[in-house]
Amino acid sequence: MSNSKTDRRIVRTKEAILNAFQELFLEKEFERITINDIADRANVNRATIYLHYMDKYDIFDQCVEDILNKMFISCAFSKTTQEKITSKDEAIAALTSLFDYIKDHHHFFSRILFDKTASFRNSLLKISKSTVQTQMNLQRINKEIDSELVTQYLASALVGTMEWWIRNDLLHAPPLMAQQVYHLLVKNEVFTH
Repeated sequence: MSNSKTDRRIVRTKEAILNAFQELFLEKEFERITINDIADRANVNRATIYLHYMDKYDIFDQCVEDILNKMFISCAFSKTTQEKITSKDEAIAALTSLFDYIKDHHHFFSRILFDKTASFRNSLLKISKSTVQTQMNLQRINKEIDSELVTQYLASALVGTMEWWIRNDLLHAPPLMAQQVYHLLVKNEVFTH
């Protein structure tokens, strides 16, 4: 048997486990989810789960990481980690795609905020800090303020805004959220006009 077949089987098994966990997470409280529930839903045995994950907390952490990575990769916002955004339209499009992704996965994000806020918030903050720092470096702005301080401040504000929006049942449409957040980022010199 070749490694590529084995690797594909492992990838499919892990995806099945993560998908099963996500489905269960939407149905019941995290503390009530068992490894048996996940194994039954994923159509694998318990031993298979323990080959890939330590426990349900490990599955949860991997699930959060997977969702957040997909959020930034699938959105135009992922461009901000690689190259300078040069126009207002480009920045608003990137932010709109971010808010669209959150809207499309609103139920899962709502559950994360309800059940496991700290873990989700820390993961989201880590990704946001990296994105903000990269964009500030590319834009060559905010040079008079300590880089780490301004990055922490802006990433925390961005994460707090996303949390507020999710907790308030997506009070505004994604394009409006994108425009408003863009103006806040311009005022804080993450983007220049």
